[in-house]
Amino acid sequence: MKTEKVLIVLAIIGICFKFLHWEGGGLILILSLMALSVIYFPGGFYFFSDKSVKRQNIPLSIISGFFLAIAPVGILFKFQYWEGKVVMLLVSVISSIIIFSIVLILSSKATDELKVYYKNMLLRTAIITVVTIMVSLVPSETLIKIQYSDDPELARLKTLHYLNPDNEEYRKAHDEYILEHESK
Repeated sequence: MKTEKVLIVLAIIGICFKFLHWEGGGLILILSLMALSVIYFPGGFYFFSDKSVKRQNIPLSIISGFFLAIAPVGILFKFQYWEGKVVMLLVSVISSIIIFSIVLILSSKATDELKVYYKNMLLRTAIITVVTIMVSLVPSETLIKIQYSDDPELARLKTLHYLNPDNEEYRKAHDEYILEHESK
C-alpha cells in the first residue's frame, strides 16, 4: 500500500528530524505513527487483502488490525519518552507473535484464493514484530544519549530527569540548564 509506505517514510523522517533537533520532528512522528495506527485498526482488512474483501478472513483481519495498531503507538511513545510505552510495546510484541503463529497455521491450510491474503498478512506481521522488538530492546537512556550526543551534560540531566521523574532536584537542574543554554 502506498499510504502505508508514505506514513512509514514520514515516521522515519520524523525520527531523523527529532534526533537532529530540527523543528517539526516530533509533530511529523506523532502524525505519521498515529495515522498508521488509525488506518490499521479500522482498515486492517483492506491492507491485508489483495483489494478484494471477499478473499480474506474478515474477523481475523479486524482483530489483527486492532492489535497491530498498537505497535505504532508503542513506538511513538518510546521515541517521545512518554509513560506507557513498555506496556504498549509488550502487548504489541506478544499479540504480533500470536497473530503471526495463527496466520502461519491458517496459511498452510489455505485455498489458492487466500494465499495472497495470508502472504500479505504474514509479511506485515513479521515486519511489525521485528521492528517492535528492536525498538523495545533499545533502552530509552540510550536514545537520550544518542539524541543529545552533542551536549553530554544535557544528555546526563535528561537521563536523570527521565529515570527519576518525581525528583525535584533533577527536574530543577534540567530546567536550569536548558534556560541557561537557551539564553546563549
